[in-house]
Amino acid sequence: MQATKCVIQSHANESLAGLLAECLIITYNGIRYAQENGIDNRKRMKRFYQTLRDTKLPSCYKVTAITRACAVIKSRNKSLRRQIEVRHPKPLRPVACIISGFFITMKGRLFIPVSRDKYADIQLNDHVVNSIQGRKVRSLTITQSLLSLCYSDDIRLAPVRAVYGVDRNEKNITFGDIDKVVRIEMKEIVRINETTREILSSFKRNDVRIGKKLTRKYWKRANNRTNQILHTATNFIVEMASKNRAALTVEDLTGIRKMYQRNNLHGPSYRFRLNSWPHWKAKRMLEYKAAWKGVTVIGLSKSETYGSSSLCSKCGEKLRSPKRGDLEHGRMQWCGNCKEWIDRDVHATLNLSTRGLARFASSLPRSKGSSQRAELQSEEKGLAIEAVKGNPVRTVILRVDASKLTRDSMSNPSVEQIKS
Repeated sequence: MQATKCVIQSHANESLAGLLAECLIITYNGIRYAQENGIDNRKRMKRFYQTLRDTKLPSCYKVTAITRACAVIKSRNKSLRRQIEVRHPKPLRPVACIISGFFITMKGRLFIPVSRDKYADIQLNDHVVNSIQGRKVRSLTITQSLLSLCYSDDIRLAPVRAVYGVDRNEKNITFGDIDKVVRIEMKEIVRINETTREILSSFKRNDVRIGKKLTRKYWKRANNRTNQILHTATNFIVEMASKNRAALTVEDLTGIRKMYQRNNLHGPSYRFRLNSWPHWKAKRMLEYKAAWKGVTVIGLSKSETYGSSSLCSKCGEKLRSPKRGDLEHGRMQWCGNCKEWIDRDVHATLNLSTRGLARFASSLPRSKGSSQRAELQSEEKGLAIEAVKGNPVRTVILRVDASKLTRDSMSNPSVEQIKS
């Protein structure tokens, strides 16, 4: 399996700023040409490309600018089909992504083409050089102050002996199987978001420009702190799965925000709390970290995860929630068949583990019989690629290598083990 990652480095090269400005001009001209001729793909932009012959810009930047222009046109046409009128489109940021033309020397020097027979020489730092050493560099993204190198490597998937279900909730992430369930608390993320909202609401100055500047500043700080917590949690989950040779089963939460949008009898505080829930970011971190560790990730569809929190993991009986005002059984649910209270997060985790095991066991050479909880035997190692067949292709994640965690996750007091 091919795993992809990005590593970034800051730069202060003035020649790249002029290069990005020229690319941005070509992009705007391409958008204007595409709108006038009703074009939304690169193949029909051949005549526009021919008009750029006298431009001294290398051809890789011309192709990048035209590709970006076609992407903008497609996005605007999509908005028009949805009857969304955009009167004042946001200005494009100066950025260029090239897949050829640049090269890296043995001493870690990056040469970027600026014009014909002219290159910008940038010395890469030790972290970037060590990250891309021995790996294939796929593309280079250039911004006004950053360079992002996308690289890939062939990773061999480890044999699977267990399947862990991963249940993402607003205040915790629970994972495990029938042997052990572990809960990682995420209440700090909720507190950070609510505190940031209170700070911004306390500013009463009637100046839109200053308000936007303060909003960007404080939410950037909140996102950095939130990312650090998510990195620590996902690192711990992937390390445990790699150590125990387990696959990870992740549920599909696409469209969940439609349940608490406006006019659905929910207050603004409740909608803000759930809209700021970073469930998609946690899934994305799990996927790319698991890919580099050789851990299989099984993505279940909505139909496969239906009822994971409302069905008993032991007997399959419909669970009943506690009565309103019952503080003793806050997140517990009652099973009338088993006659016991069980945490709903544990139920969801065990159900995801069972359904992920059923998906993976279908690729094994022998059937497991009627029981879905049968353990995977060491001599029956199904191909992990068959288990994830049909899942969407993972996209390249920009700036995932920005923060480096040295914190010992095992000593984290927010990690709680639950005996099932």
